[in-house]
Amino acid sequence: MSQGDQLETLCALLGEETRTCGALSGVLRDEQAAAIGLDPDGIIGCLAERRLLHEQLAQLAGARRDLVRSIARAQGETAERVTELLPLLAPKAGERVRDGLRTLRRALLEARGLGRQDARVAACGGPTNRVDRRV
Repeated sequence: MSQGDQLETLCALLGEETRTCGALSGVLRDEQAAAIGLDPDGIIGCLAERRLLHEQLAQLAGARRDLVRSIARAQGETAERVTELLPLLAPKAGERVRDGLRTLRRALLEARGLGRQDARVAACGGPTNRVDRRV
């Protein structure tokens, strides 16, 4: 595979990771709504979807790391992360990869923020704790 093809694949992987993070954010929002609405079936469904999305993200991240190593190796260098690869790329290619990485980071930050909100709701007992106290 040529370096151009590898960079296309890298950009596609970054895009797929971004889409998967977006899907994860949607599931986390649905999970919050299910928790607030006291919908146990909804919560369980969201947990199952979340697990699948986490597995997909792990596979995509592994493929991305493998590809980064391969691109760097082809240039006689070593790199484990996209940020380490960027200085090795031509300016136009580097900018394209950098844009994909920025978009992925934004999606990851959104998903992490929603995950923290879910954790805070669970840690303080959330709405279900109020129902449990009444029972």
